[in-house]
Amino acid sequence: MKGVFGGNFDPVHTGHLILANDALNLLALEKVLFVPAWKAPLKNDITSASFKDRYNMLKLATSKEDSFEVLDLESKRKGISYSYDTLKELFKKEKSLCLLIGEDRAINFTEWHKWEKILQIVDVFVLKRNCKSQKYPKELKTLNSRIIEISSTEIREKIKNGKPVDFLLPKVVLDYIKEHNIYKT
Repeated sequence: MKGVFGGNFDPVHTGHLILANDALNLLALEKVLFVPAWKAPLKNDITSASFKDRYNMLKLATSKEDSFEVLDLESKRKGISYSYDTLKELFKKEKSLCLLIGEDRAINFTEWHKWEKILQIVDVFVLKRNCKSQKYPKELKTLNSRIIEISSTEIREKIKNGKPVDFLLPKVVLDYIKEHNIYKT
């Protein structure tokens, strides 16, 4: 089985990678498929980096892990990135999939586009994001993953304000951000 891990990844950080690795091991997954969103439907904040930059940062961050793969499905489809549409497309090539979502996204799962249909076609596993007690639909399965309190929003703010982020994201991603002058304005 392969796990589908979607999101903005703006930027991808160490927390994303640790949680993906936890899912890989806890579920004995063959691979984790990272799917950066073209435009996330329920995100209130604006994506700061272009799809191309977010995709490239993910490729760099996952390049040394054979069990991680980055897909550019959303760039081909464009528009709002609905998980249901992504899963339907992936099922054309993959036999067995599950969906991996962060606890922050699980809270509003019943607002997702075709959420009932998602539950009909895959198991949805929730990756912990913080130690607060969160409530989400009982149909979602909680993984006993590590609690990681790193956010892309925090990283973007720190970079914008010239504060260090060295241990929050892989060095190759930080180098890419510096080289392409992302998140400075």
